[in-house]
Amino acid sequence: MAVGVHHLRTFLMAVEEGSISKAAARLHMAQSAVSRRLAELERQVKQPLLERSAEGVQPTVAGKTFCAKADAAVTAFDDALRSDLQKVRALRVGHAWSAAGMYTSEILRRWQETNPEVQVRLRRVDDPAGGLTSGLSDVAIMRTHARRRNLHEELLVMEPRVVAVAVNNPLTALSGIRLSDLVSHPLVVNSFSGTTTLGLWQDGRQPVVAVDVDTIDDWQTYIAASVGIGVTPASTAWMHPHSEIAYLPILDAPPVPVYLVWASNNQHPALRSFIRLARDVVAEAGD
Repeated sequence: MAVGVHHLRTFLMAVEEGSISKAAARLHMAQSAVSRRLAELERQVKQPLLERSAEGVQPTVAGKTFCAKADAAVTAFDDALRSDLQKVRALRVGHAWSAAGMYTSEILRRWQETNPEVQVRLRRVDDPAGGLTSGLSDVAIMRTHARRRNLHEELLVMEPRVVAVAVNNPLTALSGIRLSDLVSHPLVVNSFSGTTTLGLWQDGRQPVVAVDVDTIDDWQTYIAASVGIGVTPASTAWMHPHSEIAYLPILDAPPVPVYLVWASNNQHPALRSFIRLARDVVAEAGD
């Protein structure tokens, strides 16, 4: 059977949802039909594009590369058929954790006021590259260096760190917290897309890692259960408040850089305008 754009749409939906059953629901198809279509696509490209597990699906290394090409192909196809050739598709802004923190709402509000014809779509992707390498985002808000030749990055703001603890943790009684106060408390970390490593503690004394998680939801669950504490950018407290977690400032922790990152070959017509607007919102907040 010939592979067409519908195969690409199905693949992209499976990647976006992380689940064949959820993709089937979004596409109004039977799950078996989605699985069959994905198998046809993989036979055509002669390699697996998705890793399947009990938790769902995620792109393989080859699948991440294919995802970017498939997204570009589907976008070009839709643009060619669109009756209103002046309409621009949504600008996809990926982030792995907390978007732009306290600036997020103002950026979105001002964008809607000044560019109502182009939607900005936030996409939380548990990926240190914010969905750029998998083709899920046009621009990403990242808290680590991109370290890829084809990606451009611009520093947006430096963000302080806080410690996240269960509300009954003794640390909540301290008037000021330093990194040295945390060494006796086990850590909950996300080594895949988080910003905290044991390298923060440079005096020879380091905490132990209690558990390494994959998502912000699991990170908060373990902290609320007093399995460990977490060190995180201050934006986490703003974006992810939790009734069983207290976020406390750390006096001597180095700040976290927040970058806007985009692919050098991205041609979305609203990309540069979004970058300028985000830069202006952060600058005005600091005045």
